[in-house]
Amino acid sequence: MPACLRERSFALLLTGQASSIIGDSVSMIALPFAILAMGGSVGQVGAVLAARAIPNAILLLVGGVWADRLPRRLVMLASDIIRGLLMFIVAAALLLDVGGIWALIVLMALYGSAEAFFRPALSGIVPQTVSAENLQEAYGLLSTTPALGIAIGGAVGGISVAVLGPAGAIAVDGLTFVVSAICLSFMRTRGAPAPWRNRNFRTDLTAGWREFSSRSWLVVVVGGEVLYALFVMPSIYAIGPAISDEKLNGASSWAAVISGFGIGFLIGGLTAMKLRPVRPLVLSYLLCIPFAGFLVILAITPAVALIAVGAVVAGAVISISGTLLETTITREVPADMRSRVGSFRTLGSVAMMPVGMAMVGVTTGFLTTSGAIWLGAIAVLVNVVMVLATPSVRALRATYPKPGETPPEVAPKPEVVSETNV
Repeated sequence: MPACLRERSFALLLTGQASSIIGDSVSMIALPFAILAMGGSVGQVGAVLAARAIPNAILLLVGGVWADRLPRRLVMLASDIIRGLLMFIVAAALLLDVGGIWALIVLMALYGSAEAFFRPALSGIVPQTVSAENLQEAYGLLSTTPALGIAIGGAVGGISVAVLGPAGAIAVDGLTFVVSAICLSFMRTRGAPAPWRNRNFRTDLTAGWREFSSRSWLVVVVGGEVLYALFVMPSIYAIGPAISDEKLNGASSWAAVISGFGIGFLIGGLTAMKLRPVRPLVLSYLLCIPFAGFLVILAITPAVALIAVGAVVAGAVISISGTLLETTITREVPADMRSRVGSFRTLGSVAMMPVGMAMVGVTTGFLTTSGAIWLGAIAVLVNVVMVLATPSVRALRATYPKPGETPPEVAPKPEVVSETNV
């Protein structure tokens, strides 16, 4: 058993996250079918999904401030309870045929608002649940949870929609939030948030921005993630299925490719647990080059088997790269700033993802579907060059604690305290 799983709080966190990711996969299958079953259009499906994404992006920085002010476990617990309740209300509205599309838009906007507080809290809580020597191992295991979402969530979602209908499947998603909330309620975390009673909200937000922007290596990493949101993720989620429909066997072929990603995430996460590179960010971004290779294979569109094998490699290297990146950020950012820095880091990709999806029609119109995939591959390589050309990335070195050694947290920088309480 991995050593990090012997630490009870992390094991509970991992269980809750696996449950939530499976539930997300279920709802992403069930919700579009529910809207279409109501007589809705594809445009209305997009409107409901946008209703979740927009408040999430708007409130993400607010969530980061409060996740650093309050116990992160309680922030996550409140978010899970609210989102689970909202999923049960969505299921009831569909079952009783109440409210129509506008009800779903309002409910998903509330869901996205609650989600904006969960994600920054999650970015800061992992080192509070596991000892320092097991931190990278913990991130490696967490990086395998998307594989569960793809494999188990997809199967559960499909069966639930077929057997229970879309409303029943969304209720299943609500139950996964119950599981996650139970896990969080039994967790115990290290450390406590700094007192905030007489601190100004804007001061806290500004301090988070200073902490984020003072690290040139982190700023350039986020710039690359914006490129991914604009050009790479649409290549996978939107253009890939279109290529499969045009040139392969449609949904069955794309399911094989997605399954390859799931296998790769699992392999990569388990591999990353034991890696100890001296320059973790350099290795992290060199590993992105094979991912660009996968996009080239997808653009060329050979046999399905070759694309699926490429997806296994791509999933593995992205999982390893992500684990090294998350571990580095956690080690380099002060404990009391992690949620605020995490919210600034996430904001770019969250805000740009809808833009990237909206651009799909334009890019495929000018470049064809294969050309748009080539553009995604070029964006990956540009990102690699941009990050590795940054001196602070190459200068960053990792030190790894020995078993039983618990190094002190990175000392927080002093913050200006204001008498105004917001």
